[in-house]
Amino acid sequence: MKKISFVILLLIIFLFVSLSFAGVTASVSKSNIPRGQASIVTVNYHITAPNYTPCYLTSNSGIFFSGSTQIATNSKSLTINIPSGVSSITASEYLSIPVSVIERAIKGGSNKLIYQRIFNPQNCFGAANPSSSVSFTITSDAAADFDIKRIELYFENRRAEITIPKNYKGLKAFADIKFTGSGLLKGYWEVDGRILSYVNQHITYGREVTLQTPTIPPLPTFEAGTHTVRFVITNPSVDIPIPSALYFVTTQEVKEIFKIKLLNPEDRTKLDFNPQKFTWEKLDGTMLYLIQFFETKDSKPIFSAYTKEAFYNLPEFILKKIFQPGKTYYWKVIGFDESNNTVGESNAWEFSFNASAFVPGQIIIALSKSDFSEGFIEEIKRKYDLEVLDFFPLESADSFVVLLRTERNIFEKIDQLKGESKIIIAQPNFIFQTFSEPMRKLQYAFDLMKIDKLHNFYKGKGIKVAIIDTGVDFEHKDLKDRVVFTKNFVKNDSYKREIHGTAVAGVIGANINNFGICGVAPEAEIYALRACSQLGEKAEGRCTSLSIAQAMDEAVKKNVRVINMSFGSSNYDSLLSKLIDSAAKAAIFVVAPASKMGNSITFPASHPEVISVGGIDEKGNPYPSREIAEKAKVLAPAEKIFTTFPSDKHNFISGVSLSSAYVSGLLALYCEKGNSKKLPTFKGNLCRWEEELFGIPLCD
Repeated sequence: MKKISFVILLLIIFLFVSLSFAGVTASVSKSNIPRGQASIVTVNYHITAPNYTPCYLTSNSGIFFSGSTQIATNSKSLTINIPSGVSSITASEYLSIPVSVIERAIKGGSNKLIYQRIFNPQNCFGAANPSSSVSFTITSDAAADFDIKRIELYFENRRAEITIPKNYKGLKAFADIKFTGSGLLKGYWEVDGRILSYVNQHITYGREVTLQTPTIPPLPTFEAGTHTVRFVITNPSVDIPIPSALYFVTTQEVKEIFKIKLLNPEDRTKLDFNPQKFTWEKLDGTMLYLIQFFETKDSKPIFSAYTKEAFYNLPEFILKKIFQPGKTYYWKVIGFDESNNTVGESNAWEFSFNASAFVPGQIIIALSKSDFSEGFIEEIKRKYDLEVLDFFPLESADSFVVLLRTERNIFEKIDQLKGESKIIIAQPNFIFQTFSEPMRKLQYAFDLMKIDKLHNFYKGKGIKVAIIDTGVDFEHKDLKDRVVFTKNFVKNDSYKREIHGTAVAGVIGANINNFGICGVAPEAEIYALRACSQLGEKAEGRCTSLSIAQAMDEAVKKNVRVINMSFGSSNYDSLLSKLIDSAAKAAIFVVAPASKMGNSITFPASHPEVISVGGIDEKGNPYPSREIAEKAKVLAPAEKIFTTFPSDKHNFISGVSLSSAYVSGLLALYCEKGNSKKLPTFKGNLCRWEEELFGIPLCD
């Protein structure tokens, strides 16, 4: 009897153990996730459940942890049904990990993220509340697991739908695939469920790759009706839906495609890096045009736009987001009728943007002094994957400036940085260029401006004039007694004596010494601030936002009265604008030449606090054009100016850079006179303007 009881007890224990719920473990489709991007992963729950009656597990939410700290909650509930008679089961959950959760983990000082669910068993005999967790490592895009983030399908019209006539040739579908990491991409194109071609392509680190359907075999267009195109990825595993694209083949046969004639910009044109207008001849019967831009003639479009007019104005935000200076591109136009059928198409024309817009890969940010700290810069560096090249204070603007570098599109990074509350300026490191060209004729400017008469009253004695330019030859016999300070701001270079800066200095302040020439203010004190470097052997200079900003800050700290900046750029520069405002508050005259790049007057001349100077020739006619001269505040000689060149030489040179120098010299005389900063309005006659400026009869 005791033996029977013992056997029954063992049987009960055995049944209890075999019917008990053993637990839940979890695994993930990927464990290395990129910072700065949302991720979708598959979490697989493996349940060991030798259950002889149906039961289920429920979990109301999932929890994200950074270390032991809870940082977020996934409010989606999960229910796992466990049928009777099974020993194990696997269930899956698509988990979205937002960027905000990743950033919270990083801010907490961890590159690890833990996701946990606690389950509540229902009717599962003997089970407690099991839990399971998975961990993720937060890493860079390159080190992340090979993962497909998004797939976008479209046709040549940039849409996922298109209508074409029967037997249409050359129809192509494109797949933009955003990804992280690198690895072997395997998949296939299919049409109406039938495999068209296979793809096996090793994808190296980037962020996006574009695939297109093959030329042979082509997408079939011989059968009327709706057809579905898909690109199915078989490796890596995809945690997102696979999209489809539809093309509708009409019963009408292909019609003749007419040629659309492109007009502007002409083929192989070099353009300034600013918004441009693209035009073509209007084609009869065309209701809508599609303009497309390509990196190569055979590549997929990098940007497309529709217009009802026979022209398209490329917006500035698209220009800076899609295009780059110094690169070659192609453009073409396709015309559609009211039924969306193609009726015309142009050839592809080539164009490029000049490379002198900004320093590639460099970004400038500015912060107030109170917000600056090396810890914040390190945070910005890590958060946005940037390299810090330099940082320094700008005392006159009460700011700290940081120079950064990136391998990515700088305008996308700038948009991200502008979202930081402490950053007051985020911009490219723009490139500025001087304006000049050598000539060989006699000098006329002193007679035109009546400088000799002015020198009977004023010579600029003791007035500090800063020349921000290429290097001034401070040992030139006409300049060595006038240049009292020199400093170099061109990074990774030493001070050099160069043509453009020396020529500008001679116009402003060449000394009266029975040698060579005389400047407009021959007793002024010149501060030669080298922010530009000479290009080759010509009187041309190249400057950047950063070097100019440092030179301007130095000029303000030295309490100069006039700053001459004989250069310009097609781009508005926020950092330099802030410094110009600081100079204006300090009652400093800032002078710059007005020239034209693209459709606008160059900066800094376009700034309202800058005295913009246009040119005139020896007959008093606008130089180089009336359009530019009309937008300047003052006009001064620009053509055939005889001035100083390095190594005790003199030569003729032309350009509005010299016009700016003449006005800077006049303002040095005006400062010696001791008047307020308010200047008379220029009414077209330089001599009459000088008479109003100085209150002296000068003109014949």
